[in-house]
Amino acid sequence: MTTSKPASKKAPERRRETGLVALPEETLLTIEVDGRSLGRLSCSPFQRRELVTGWLFSQGLIAVAADVSSLRFRGDLARVRLRPAGAAAERRFQPLQVTACSGGEVPAAGFDNLPVLCRSYEFTLAQAVALMERLPARARMFRRHGGIHCSMLADMKARRILASREDIGRSNSVDKLIGWGLTQKSDFSRCAVLTTGRVSAEMALKCLQAGIPALISQTTLTSKALEIVRCSGLTLVGHVLKPRPILLNF
Repeated sequence: MTTSKPASKKAPERRRETGLVALPEETLLTIEVDGRSLGRLSCSPFQRRELVTGWLFSQGLIAVAADVSSLRFRGDLARVRLRPAGAAAERRFQPLQVTACSGGEVPAAGFDNLPVLCRSYEFTLAQAVALMERLPARARMFRRHGGIHCSMLADMKARRILASREDIGRSNSVDKLIGWGLTQKSDFSRCAVLTTGRVSAEMALKCLQAGIPALISQTTLTSKALEIVRCSGLTLVGHVLKPRPILLNF
């Protein structure tokens, strides 16, 4: 009589992790406005007050920073209370997701009746390049671990950088700048945004909403962003540091 030998049990495969370096932090921030959950952002866990303020403005929920009655954080929840003018906008709020990237929500009517922008300043490609070349020195978190975007707000008349902000979401980095500008009562009409991120529809719409007449990027733009630029007069420079940059309404 033959008997089969029982199969030997395989030792569980040992799981290993190698090559880990400092990673960019990510948090999921829920924005609750007057008791209603309106958005959830995948974002970096710093400068959240500016991020929420800029996001509220980009969504058309506030016009100035003073429209926010209170803003408090409880863990990964941002609780916002609006003054009456903002509360009326909140009741009509219907966001539209336009991109898979973090912060890519815009008001549902954001593509309708686009404002037309006219620059009140002149600038050259050489000036745009010179400003963008100052960005790496401000990208502190990127130098530490990569995987993060940096955007700057520049006063184009004074030729100086007003602020720079980083975030894992390119849209978030722009919202942080707008939030900062609102609290400082900046004149956005004399400004430009410079960014490491791709210019998609919501990036262009955020600048239009703020009245920022120029957007300068290290990379390219999408076809929908091109439509917005053509309709609105927004000045756009893409691939600004490359031999053949993209110049629109320049």
